[in-house]
Amino acid sequence: MRAMSGAMSLPSSSAHLSEVEEARSARVQRARQHGGKRGGREEEEENEEGERGQHPAVTKARAAAQLATYPSQSVFPHLLSDLRREVEAELRDMQEEMEKVEEEESKRAVAANAEKGGMPSARDYLLSMQKMGVEKTTVALPHLVRMSSQLDIDLLSLFSKELEGVLGVRGMGDVLSTSAALLRLVQTHCKEIRSMHESSSSSPPPPICSTSALSSFLSGKVAAGMEDDPLLMHALSTLASTHTCSASGWRVDLDEGWTYLELTCSHWLEMEERMGRAAREETSMDKLKALVSELDQSSLTNDDLRARLVSRMLALTNVAVGDVCVMCEERGIAVRFFPCRHSCACVECVMRELSSEEEKESLTSMGFVSLKGSDTKLACFECGRQAMSITSL
Repeated sequence: MRAMSGAMSLPSSSAHLSEVEEARSARVQRARQHGGKRGGREEEEENEEGERGQHPAVTKARAAAQLATYPSQSVFPHLLSDLRREVEAELRDMQEEMEKVEEEESKRAVAANAEKGGMPSARDYLLSMQKMGVEKTTVALPHLVRMSSQLDIDLLSLFSKELEGVLGVRGMGDVLSTSAALLRLVQTHCKEIRSMHESSSSSPPPPICSTSALSSFLSGKVAAGMEDDPLLMHALSTLASTHTCSASGWRVDLDEGWTYLELTCSHWLEMEERMGRAAREETSMDKLKALVSELDQSSLTNDDLRARLVSRMLALTNVAVGDVCVMCEERGIAVRFFPCRHSCACVECVMRELSSEEEKESLTSMGFVSLKGSDTKLACFECGRQAMSITSL
């Protein structure tokens, strides 16, 4: 009966939070109008409101935090308990999963210490705590987002003490700090990619600006040259596919950043496939120039692809002036033979004559192949003299 009467007097507990917040704001405004001195807490709230905006879900969150902080001043004394009842199952599941993570990490740490025959080092202890904090956050955030959706309250906009007071739980400090680190990581990479469109400096591009690095990041793996925390990257790839929620500013921002990265990666892959095809097939000079310009103006970094397009352009130029391979009579001259020093062959024709993958790799990557003692018996295409070495032009 008490639950029923509570439901009758408070048909929608989250809806009343707007009234509570309006009443709180009115009290603060009256104090200002009468020259009353604001307390530190009221001044903090004013600053927070300016920073977090006026989204209804944030307003309700602030009201809920006010109730949790000053329960004796509430005109709706049962509001917090009603809120918790609405998300009782999610709260219970979240706490159980967080406790399970803590228990499993403790067992792992005990087993690791037993193997080493002593107490853990300070480094091992800190790494264990960090791992446990990220894993607890990974299981807690989906529940917090779903609760935000159910209540239409932006729970993740609160400070840790406020969130603990609203939900009646503990251990939210690590969850909120890790959630901020996760979002910051995504937004940092978005900013790095966007800055490539605007940057005119000659500084090296950020490591994220390649399809391999971005694809690895989106799959939760650390690519070569990246310095991201692998624990955070794995957590992000897991959380990206969980429940979305328009009431959670954190989730909205994460979805926006993650979608941007996914679309960027898809666009880069399409560019590479299209430009790679152009570098392999018969393509006009104008189109090759346009593709090189498109690549240079994009945020994608692919030096190998650019070199292939430029090489194709040079080959077309050589054909136009008559400097073509004497073997195929199509592609431009790109290889010189020694000791005769004749430049008369294209890379493709010479590559077919090389007997080992090491020699082929040496020609493409280093531009030089020594044939002394090699199984390859290569003669100059022009004079027929045995080649001791070859170089690319």
